[in-house]
Amino acid sequence: MVGVILGLASAAAFGANSIIARRGTLRAGSNYIATITICSGPIFFFALAAVAGELQKLGDYSWQAYVFMALSGVAHFALGRTWGYRCIELIGSTRSTIVTGLSPIVTTVLAAIVLSETITFVMLIGIVCTLGAPLLILREQIVAAHLRPKAQDREILYKGVFYGVGAAIFWGSSPIFVKLGLENGGSPVAGSLIAYLAALIAISPSAFLKKKNREDLLRGDRGALKLALLSGLSINIAQLLRYVALAFASAIVVTLMLRTSPVWVLCFAFLFNRKEESFSFWVLLGNGLLLAGTLLIIFP
Repeated sequence: MVGVILGLASAAAFGANSIIARRGTLRAGSNYIATITICSGPIFFFALAAVAGELQKLGDYSWQAYVFMALSGVAHFALGRTWGYRCIELIGSTRSTIVTGLSPIVTTVLAAIVLSETITFVMLIGIVCTLGAPLLILREQIVAAHLRPKAQDREILYKGVFYGVGAAIFWGSSPIFVKLGLENGGSPVAGSLIAYLAALIAISPSAFLKKKNREDLLRGDRGALKLALLSGLSINIAQLLRYVALAFASAIVVTLMLRTSPVWVLCFAFLFNRKEESFSFWVLLGNGLLLAGTLLIIFP
């Protein structure tokens, strides 16, 4: 139950981050927001590891723990976050979180194959419900794009869905690497520091050596920087809760608890981003199906 609660808390933090990131990408672009948030990660987790007394644990890590934690960071932060923020920039947060919600397919398959985790029949029904939600949203948006081309540009829609599915694949593989890292002697806080450092190294050539990306970073104004730092803080908290949750529960359960993020996004978007987001019947129905599936997983 501790893992479930931490997973739900992480989902709420991810939901808040999606709303902040949406505002940030509208103002400064997805690359700017993704780069600043990834750069903030090592600072946040270094300070946290120092306070928690986990820095000295790094010397006791096996090489496997280092490798798996680093792979989780590259998959989730360097690749998944960059693609996920691009998806948010193109199609908005209420739609993007449903599309990227396909990540449990990747996690469930890999967890069953690599970690030998089991799935009960009731959990399977819950998984089908949570995975059915993205299909409802995708159907509604594709139909809208064909029937009302001016309401939603089809090229932007398809591109946003492409980036969202890509992010789902990267994010879906990340919990497997985290579990393997923890099983090989890693710890949540220090492991998060390794993951962020690996992600920062992975994005550095593109973020700082390419002229266009450097110019984008330098063009960001104070308001954009504030939104990027708030986005970084919220997602760092979300990631901390996710890593700790994976220490208490299976990768499948934690990942599916994180699937409640669209419900949180819907609530936060209604309060803060009402004019920029979609609250159509299909969006609401998809979130309802998602919530029902989550309850089946929590109470099998």
